Amino acid sequence: MSGTHIHRQAQPFFLKGDSRVALLFIHGFTASPSELYPVAELLHQLCACSISGLLLPGHGSRPEDLNLCRWQDWFAAVKTALLNLQEEYAEVFVVGLSMGGLLALYSGLHVPGVCGVSSINAPVFQRSTLTTALAPLIKIFRPYWPKQEQGRQRQLEAEGRFAYDCFPLHAFQSMMELRNQVVRELGDLKVPVLIMQSQNDEVVKSESGRYLAAQLRHREARLVELENSEHVATMGPEKKKIAHELAEFITR
Repeated sequence: MSGTHIHRQAQPFFLKGDSRVALLFIHGFTASPSELYPVAELLHQLCACSISGLLLPGHGSRPEDLNLCRWQDWFAAVKTALLNLQEEYAEVFVVGLSMGGLLALYSGLHVPGVCGVSSINAPVFQRSTLTTALAPLIKIFRPYWPKQEQGRQRQLEAEGRFAYDCFPLHAFQSMMELRNQVVRELGDLKVPVLIMQSQNDEVVKSESGRYLAAQLRHREARLVELENSEHVATMGPEKKKIAHELAEFITR
């Protein structure tokens, strides 16, 4: 995928801080760092941390590029980004939205030295069970599945978010493999975890957050329920609350 054109709204970002603390922000499936920038900007104003917004492989260009990627490709990019941050900063945290939340949790399990993990609306239980269950079959004759809620998608696009308008099903199935891997290994997670879950999430069932908290009940884990947020909570009415929760999490 070398030479692939990246959309101008999908570019990675980096906010330089004055402290020895850095965070890696990981976006969701089919999306881009743009959906995390509003919270990153607020957090950057609250504390002197540096924040890197990563663009995952296969994202920010064409859905066809994403269907060539698997979850191991996304994690490899995350791991490289974390290791690069660890070379420059004393404390490195990882924050992920949706699929990015799964990658954040997996990083906490498999990247030594991560100081803490925050997962926002990780897709443990999805509302679209039909697509989830049938993706392995559907992808054979229909590699792309149109998204619902197109009105909401267009609104987020108008606010600066870049995302594909469909689900590439080969990649979607790989995301579900990542989900299963995270669920299997969750009990081994040793680092502090901040779980945030929207109660009006149109993509992920709200019990996902409570499930994660229950699995991590013997660890240093906290669940924050976002009462007025939808799936892309980082661009919603509680983005300031998310930023404040993250600021408290990394400075406790």
